[in-house]
Amino acid sequence: MNILEYWQGWLAENPLPIQVGELQLWEGYWICHKKDVLTDPLVPIPSLLDLKLKLRMDSKGLFRPLKGKPGMVRGWKFGPLDAESLFYALEGIYPLALTHWIGYKEKILLPVDFKSTIQRQVGMYQILEKGDETLIDRATREICLGQCLRQNLWWSNQPLIGSKPSSIPLVCLEACPFFLEQARKLLLKKRQPRCSA
Repeated sequence: MNILEYWQGWLAENPLPIQVGELQLWEGYWICHKKDVLTDPLVPIPSLLDLKLKLRMDSKGLFRPLKGKPGMVRGWKFGPLDAESLFYALEGIYPLALTHWIGYKEKILLPVDFKSTIQRQVGMYQILEKGDETLIDRATREICLGQCLRQNLWWSNQPLIGSKPSSIPLVCLEACPFFLEQARKLLLKKRQPRCSA
C-alpha cells in the first residue's frame, strides 16, 4: 500500500470535519481556516499555487517564514477536491505534514535527535555543535513552542500528545532549517563579547 492509498483509506474511516493545524477539512474535501465555516461568504481560491501564495502572509500582512506558524489569514476556501488532491494540498500548505504523520504513526519514520542532525552539518550550522543543552532548550521554547504549531518530537522525547480522532496532528521529526538558523543566531549572539559601558 502506498501513502496515497493509506490516506484514502484513512479518510474513508474518519468522518469530516477534521482539523489540520489551522485548517478545517469539510465534506466534499473543502479546506478553509478552522475559525471559518464553509457556509460563510468565503473567497474561493482557484488553484493550490494561489492558495500557497495567499498563505505566505499572515493575518497582519507579514511574511510567514515558518509554514507551521500560527496566524494564517482567514476568509478563503479551496475545493472541492478528490482525496489525492486534498493530500497534495495539505502537503503544500504544511510541507510533509501528512507524510511525517503517517510515517510516524506507522513507525516507519522516527524522530531524528538533535545531535544526529548537527553531526550531519558541514556548513554554517556546524557551529551548533558548540551549543549546550541550555541554549537548545531556550531555542526550542522560543521557536518550536512559541512560533510553530508542529509538535517537536526530536528534542523533548515526548510521545505525540493531543491527537484526537477529529484532527491530524502536525508532527516535527527533525530540526528544520528555520530552527537551525534561529539557534545559530542565538549561539552567535551569546558568544559575542559584551561591550563595556
